[in-house]
Amino acid sequence: GTTGIILMHGKQSSPNTPGLRDIASKAEAAGMKVVVPSMPWGTGAWEKINVTPDQVFAMIDGYANQLRAQGAQRIVVGGQSLGANMALAYAVSRKNVAGVVMAAPGHSPRGSYANNPSIKEALDRAVQLVRSGQANQSFSGPDDNQGNSIRMSTTAGVYASWLNPRGQASMPAQAPLLPANIPVMLIIGTKDPSFGLAEDSIYKPAAKNPYSRYLVIDGGDHRNTDQAASQRIVDWIRGVP
Repeated sequence: GTTGIILMHGKQSSPNTPGLRDIASKAEAAGMKVVVPSMPWGTGAWEKINVTPDQVFAMIDGYANQLRAQGAQRIVVGGQSLGANMALAYAVSRKNVAGVVMAAPGHSPRGSYANNPSIKEALDRAVQLVRSGQANQSFSGPDDNQGNSIRMSTTAGVYASWLNPRGQASMPAQAPLLPANIPVMLIIGTKDPSFGLAEDSIYKPAAKNPYSRYLVIDGGDHRNTDQAASQRIVDWIRGVP
């Protein structure tokens, strides 16, 4: 049956990146249906994001239904950086996708909480507000994107939902929960800051399905890995059992 693919861009990025365009055009040439949506964490949007991961999953449901209406009989979710993160979290939440593609997975609440005192302090404050029934309280807190500091202006509930080291946007927390019937492909470059962590903390706990694949791009960095692996990604999706 026809495969539909949802490809999500990274934090402070856009659907128009060379890597996502390349994957989409090759997948469409192979007869697949593809949507590359603008996500609420794009350029200029992450700093004032006002949706939780759960609300993002409902948006992805809409894109999946759109692909099914075009004849897709199974759905693969994928993305780059935060888009890869949310593809994993969506598959864990919905359990009804055929496969997950994670190119240069990014956004690490666990690492930020452990290593960045200002993020830890802000998250602890946001969690206290949520616990006291003030999730909708306006809230400003820091984040990080590949070493660049960001200031997020949102609500305590939204901030906590994205920065919780045990939450839906924490890949080491979500990876062990991926059902065994869903294969995952994780692509990482040797120059990606997460190269030393991705296999053991994300891929191995998620890869219960024998079709799963871990692909290293020699010399690849965080931004070019998806393009470097575009044909191999499409070939893998085509072979998803």
